[in-house]
Amino acid sequence: MIVTEENYKNFNMGAKAENLFVMQKNGVNIPPFFCFFKEDTQEATEYAAKFFDSSERIALRSSASAEDGKTTSFAGQFRTCLHLSPEELPKAAQQVCTVPKNAGFIEYCKMYCINPSEIRICAIAQKMVDAELSGVLFTANPQGILNESVVVIGRGTGENVVADRTDTTAYYCNRPEGLYYSEQSGDSPLLSEKLLMELLAQGEKIKEIFRWGEDTGTEWDIEFAIKDNEIYILQARPITTLGPTVRPIILDNSNIVESYPGITLPLTQSFIREAYYHVFRRVVLRLTHEPDTVAKLEDILHNMVDTVNGRVYYRISNWYDVILLLPFSRKIIPIWQEMLGVNNKTVTSHADRKTGFVTHAKVALSFVRLMVACPRLMEQLNRDFKNMIEDFETVDLNQADNAEILAHYKNMLENVTEKWDLTLVNDMYAFLYTGLLKSRLKARKVPDAEAFANRCISGLNGIESMKPVNALTDMADMAVKQGALAQLREIHSCTDYTEYISGGGILAEKMKDYIQRYGDRNAEELKLESSTFRTNPELLAQKIVQYAEQGITVSEPEDANAPRLKGLCRIFAKKAALGIKNREKSRLNRSRLYGMMRAMMLKVGENLTEAGSLDRQADIFYLTYEEVEQAVTDDKNLRELVAERKELYRQYEKLPAYTRLIFADKVFNKNPKKVGGMQAAVSANRLEGIPCSGGKAKGEVLLIENPCLQTDTARKILVAKMTDPGWVFLLAGAAGIVAEKGSLLSHTAIISRELKKPAVVGVEGVTRLLQNGDLVEIDGGTGQINVVSRARDRQ
Repeated sequence: MIVTEENYKNFNMGAKAENLFVMQKNGVNIPPFFCFFKEDTQEATEYAAKFFDSSERIALRSSASAEDGKTTSFAGQFRTCLHLSPEELPKAAQQVCTVPKNAGFIEYCKMYCINPSEIRICAIAQKMVDAELSGVLFTANPQGILNESVVVIGRGTGENVVADRTDTTAYYCNRPEGLYYSEQSGDSPLLSEKLLMELLAQGEKIKEIFRWGEDTGTEWDIEFAIKDNEIYILQARPITTLGPTVRPIILDNSNIVESYPGITLPLTQSFIREAYYHVFRRVVLRLTHEPDTVAKLEDILHNMVDTVNGRVYYRISNWYDVILLLPFSRKIIPIWQEMLGVNNKTVTSHADRKTGFVTHAKVALSFVRLMVACPRLMEQLNRDFKNMIEDFETVDLNQADNAEILAHYKNMLENVTEKWDLTLVNDMYAFLYTGLLKSRLKARKVPDAEAFANRCISGLNGIESMKPVNALTDMADMAVKQGALAQLREIHSCTDYTEYISGGGILAEKMKDYIQRYGDRNAEELKLESSTFRTNPELLAQKIVQYAEQGITVSEPEDANAPRLKGLCRIFAKKAALGIKNREKSRLNRSRLYGMMRAMMLKVGENLTEAGSLDRQADIFYLTYEEVEQAVTDDKNLRELVAERKELYRQYEKLPAYTRLIFADKVFNKNPKKVGGMQAAVSANRLEGIPCSGGKAKGEVLLIENPCLQTDTARKILVAKMTDPGWVFLLAGAAGIVAEKGSLLSHTAIISRELKKPAVVGVEGVTRLLQNGDLVEIDGGTGQINVVSRARDRQ
């Protein structure tokens, strides 16, 4: 009997055929088809002569009872016959409907405990699409990335693609963020953006069609053909390699992207992984006073951060596991999410890691004590850090060998991480009181409570992050008055700088003092591989000239304009401001810590270069700390390894920066080869984000992906994924700032408020929606961004 959409539910045809009927019934574009069993071949031959036009060819495929299931696909195990006429159908049906008997098939059945004799095969007779392009769409990356779809496409029919008989292009698409990139092989074809988006939409539609009951997580492997820009779906089956995902690993770059934007090299990666482990281990111990509880959380604490494709992420589920130790954690988590700019508010944690009543009681008591003692503890931490800097400055790195330098490095890391967890306590202090202030203002129905809260915590006298830029403007003013700009313009190297400083004078002394105090403050300062004023002092001379030429000045905080508060609002605002001040002070201390670590590693790199293990000093940043230790011990030649890493990281730079990655069971890096087309171009003329620093500004967009000290930002609207404390030098001359990431307590917000620059953060996709030269107006009070004109339209 012939099986069609009207009667298919009466037959056990196998999932492949049934899926086709279900999709057809739900409006998916399937080439015309019908099904039949082997015993009905003669009837099917006669039916085909009427069903298909005389000019149409037929594709005959199997649909076996064991095929295309949730756990077994049997992909490639059964026969397919293409380009058939109706007369050729009987012979082809004998092949397609016969269960294979080869050793490979028998072994496959054994693997899944399937009896080959019980397999029943139905034939699918389908109009042959003479495809210009064919391929496969995976709604999730079958390697194990759940929020990344993959499209593989080649010329001709799908047989050419799956049999590797044609060059193919693979598209990797982060669906929620609308980002994609491609990898080509040989002379492989490219899809238009329109067709790519249509394919992805088809994938989502098919997932939705088959999403019923408890089956909400199945991802699909979909074969398609394209002719005359029309997409035909040929079959769809579950991706069996993924299986049910109980605990996906979720990586999120909220907030951490401020500190580690773009690509971060291996030495920094290994340093921060170790630092985060020790700091969080210490904070859990400080809260619980239970070494056993800490021991149970070891696997979590070792993975507070992850690196993928050269980029740094939080392993967000592990953070929730730690925060859930706190009293009233369900109340604290939304505040934490808002302050860190976490867009996806789903709380993911490991349900089996429950803590008992006694532990919760200890944590509650410790938490309250820490909140009360936080300001005093931060003062002590700052004193301890000052002593550490003084101790470090007594070490002569030039007289120490590599083993001694690494011993200093490890000793400093241990000393810092022993107390640095207090900065996390202070972060929570600042977040908590800022959140309480906003809640109180809203409860009192204060108009524009968000903007009002901004005013309450801005204009902070003596904020540490402002001191470097204030000192720079003073030196720029002095350089103008002393007529020193011409000399400063001639400083292009460290040698030139040293020669200038040796000449003496007030400005030279101020420059020396500046580098001593703030030489490590820089955009991307927490990457050990970054250049700073300390490593490249000629940059300081260039920045002074830039400030002088642009007439950059910084206004002092105007406390008189701060809102007058009473009662709880006044208490909350005062404590929030104190927390923010201490937060910025600890950030400046942290930049000095990284500066010391950088100096030690550069000296080791210099020694390894002299020994012939490296080609140049900075190559050390392409090694992990463990590899550096081994090189010092074994005197190993690392040139080949560094060369491989450099090429790999060049490819990583071409990949789009995903905000969030969801892995099925393990985190892995990609090995990109020939990266092509990047993220989808989206157009929008009116955007909105979180207002965090009042005022309005109009100017041309300056997209900043890799900030450097030489960047001229005068009167521009800076657009970036995020900022870090070192961006103060770039923001000082800008008209305003818009960031993809951020919150009320992000560095973008804090520094913008102190500089009195309008700022809007949390603008999803803004680095794609705006381009260099676009003329925009931003309102830091409302969060509105309007595109006045596009750069491409003015050309």
